[in-house]
Amino acid sequence: MKQAQHNQPARAGFTLIEMAIGTGMLLFLTGALVTSLSGIRNLTAATGDKAQLQTMGDRALLAVVSDLRSSGAISASGKAYPYVFDDGAPAPIFAPHEHEAARENAEAGDPDFGPNREIVFLVPADLDEDRRPDVNAAGELEWSVDEVSFVVNTRADGINYLEQRTNAGDPQVIARHVERVVFDDAESSGFQIPLGTVRARLFFRIIDGQGNLIRYRTEAVVNLRNG
Repeated sequence: MKQAQHNQPARAGFTLIEMAIGTGMLLFLTGALVTSLSGIRNLTAATGDKAQLQTMGDRALLAVVSDLRSSGAISASGKAYPYVFDDGAPAPIFAPHEHEAARENAEAGDPDFGPNREIVFLVPADLDEDRRPDVNAAGELEWSVDEVSFVVNTRADGINYLEQRTNAGDPQVIARHVERVVFDDAESSGFQIPLGTVRARLFFRIIDGQGNLIRYRTEAVVNLRNG
């Protein structure tokens, strides 16, 4: 006698439990993807901000070096140039260059913490404006009576600017977000650099859109004309 065969019907779909598990996994993967994309965007933004800061810093250093390279270790009108001073407080003989110290954002222990060491120097005269230094009958350079300086100034927007000034006025912006500058001659550097040279160190600092602190530092040693 043959026994009747009972064939179970094929499953036509997912159970509620399987659907819940699948939905949960999909939500998890979606969240992980969103988090990953957000991280990539933040990293890309931070990388872009750092690249921009580096570009600005390198351009600022080139401008500083260009001016210092034309300067010299000289004495004129009873003053010795270049002259360096800290945080806007020069000696009385250089009193016109006095100014309020820039706001400091760095804290003790930070690599960019410390006073700004600013500089005053002279450049060769060019009275005929032919872009060539004037020389006297003896073939010696003639020096301009105008004093050029690099200082850090906090402007009304709360940002620190590196400014080039002429006779302590007419400020020209060299760079923004400058946390600190340090100009040294041989003596102020503790003779870490040779006589007749100036070392320029520029420290930059910004907070990006995600609240990340980005720093950049650049420096160069410049030989003065008659150093």
